[in-house]
Amino acid sequence: MLSLLCENWCHYSELKIREVASPNVPARCVKIRVGYAAVTFGQSLLVAGKYQKKPPHPFSPGCEISGTIIEIGEGVAGFRVGDRVAAAIDWGGYAEEAIATQETVWRVPDGLPLDIAASIPITWGTSYAALHWRAGLEAGQTLLVYGAAGGVGLAAVQLGRLAGARVIAVAGSKERVDLAIRHGAHHGIVHGSPDLAKEVKRLTDGAGVDVVYDPVGGELFTQALHCTRPEGKILVIGFAGGTIPQIPANLLLVKNIDVIGFFFGLYIGWGARDLRQHYAPRLRRMMETLFAETLKGSLVPTSSHHYRLSDFVAAFDSVINRTSSGRVLLKIAE
Repeated sequence: MLSLLCENWCHYSELKIREVASPNVPARCVKIRVGYAAVTFGQSLLVAGKYQKKPPHPFSPGCEISGTIIEIGEGVAGFRVGDRVAAAIDWGGYAEEAIATQETVWRVPDGLPLDIAASIPITWGTSYAALHWRAGLEAGQTLLVYGAAGGVGLAAVQLGRLAGARVIAVAGSKERVDLAIRHGAHHGIVHGSPDLAKEVKRLTDGAGVDVVYDPVGGELFTQALHCTRPEGKILVIGFAGGTIPQIPANLLLVKNIDVIGFFFGLYIGWGARDLRQHYAPRLRRMMETLFAETLKGSLVPTSSHHYRLSDFVAAFDSVINRTSSGRVLLKIAE
C-alpha cells in the first residue's frame, strides 16, 4: 500500500510517498481503508518534532480519517467489515490503510458523505468539547471566536450559534469574516485591527464577551484579556499564530477571568496517560450528536479543498498560509 512517510523530523515538504506493507491488526482495533484524511497545522508540527507526541520513525502522519472497515481485530465489538466509519487515530492516516482503536472509531450514518465525516472527529470534537465540557457555554452568552474561518474556528462559530450564543467572529480578511457570518456568526471583525478589543466592547455595549475561543495565541490573546467581561472565560485551543502568549496574572486577578487550557488529545489517548477507554462513552455521545445535527442541517462541516496524496505539499501549504477555509482533506481512496 502507499503511505506518506516521515523518516526523520523535517519540514512537511520533505515527506516521502513510499510503498509499505499492510499493517497488522492488533486486538481491540480495526483496519480502515482510508477514504479521506484531514490536513492540519498540528500535523506540520508533528512531522517537525514539535508536537506533544513523537512517534517512532518512520511513521505516517494523519490522525483524523474516514473510510471503510476492511478487517476486525480480536475483541472488537459493535463493528463489522464494510462499516463506513470516522476515526481519530494516533498517527498513520496519510496512507491507503490505517489502524484505529475501537474506542475512537464511530460509525458514519447513512446519508453522511465520507468527506464530511472526515472533518468531524477532531475538528468538531475539539470545538464541541471545549465550548460545552470546559467552558460551559450557555444560551444568551456572547462568544468571541478567533481564526473563525479555519477548521476549528468555523466549527466553534456554528456550535456557538446552535447553543444559542451570540457569536462574534474574527478572521484575517473581509472574505473570511464574511464566510464566518454565512455560517452563523452575528458579527465579524477583520484580524489586524489595532482597535479589536475596542470594537468587541462596542458590540457588547461595553460589557465584554463571556467566552473567548482562541486557537491563534500571540497578540490576540492579549486583546482577549481586555475584552472579556469579569468572570468570563478564555479557551486556549492552540497557537496557530506561532507565538505562545505570556499571561499577565494581574489582569486575571482584577477581572476574575478563567483561562482554560484545552487539549482534545486527552480524550482520545494522547495524554500522559492513555484515557481513551475512560472517555469512550462520553465521546460516543458527542459524536452521535454531531452526526445527527449535521444530517439535520443544523451544522455544516466544510472541506474547502480535496487534494490527492501526491499533492500533499500543496495541501499543507493551503493550511499553513491560511488560504483555505474549513477543513483541508487528502483524498486517499475512492
